[in-house]
Amino acid sequence: MVSWSDGSDSSEHPVEYVSSGSDDGRIKIPDTTEESDFEGLETELLVLCNEHGKAAERRVAFQGIHTGRRFLCCAEKEGRNCGLVEWIDPACPNTLENALSKLWFMYEQSKRDRTEENLLHSFAVHDLTQEKKKLQEL
Repeated sequence: MVSWSDGSDSSEHPVEYVSSGSDDGRIKIPDTTEESDFEGLETELLVLCNEHGKAAERRVAFQGIHTGRRFLCCAEKEGRNCGLVEWIDPACPNTLENALSKLWFMYEQSKRDRTEENLLHSFAVHDLTQEKKKLQEL
């Protein structure tokens, strides 16, 4: 977790090194959405990941119960991401988390239903195409 400076540092911008809190040091970074008010590298807090020593990148989550929450993550684009995820916004109330969870479940179920429906339609089209070919041969 981030250990914010107590202000006793004489430099203008204290630098903090942060590592993820999982046992193996790897956390899947949530899917994100574009947010022009909160994007790019974190320059005010100068939070750095331990593994790469790079400034953290600002992002806004667009996944599950974390939808809309701002966070800092490893900015490594090449190679392996260290899994740094540090939440800026506090967790949502349980009622909102439950609502988001339900909405995402409904969305995923709708996606599965559409995929299954598309598959069934493709089988029907295939069968009709085969039948047309047989009729044309006669």
